[in-house]
Amino acid sequence: MRAEEIRKVAKQRPFKPFMFHLDNGETQAVLHPEIVVGNEIIVAIDANGKSIIIAPEAVSAIEFLEAEPDIVVSERE
Repeated sequence: MRAEEIRKVAKQRPFKPFMFHLDNGETQAVLHPEIVVGNEIIVAIDANGKSIIIAPEAVSAIEFLEAEPDIVVSERE
């Protein structure tokens, strides 16, 4: 997939979580807007908080994900 197409998805605001479908059959969820899309490399954060690196040409499709369940955050005292 062209980097420009991926960049348009990543820059949408409000951010919508999505999944990369890769040409090797694997998938990679992008749940946070912390993503950098260059012409030759994509760097994102996976669900475990680890950096992932993908070549744009390895992305065969992008699927938008349903919204994540509400997360309750307690206020600090």
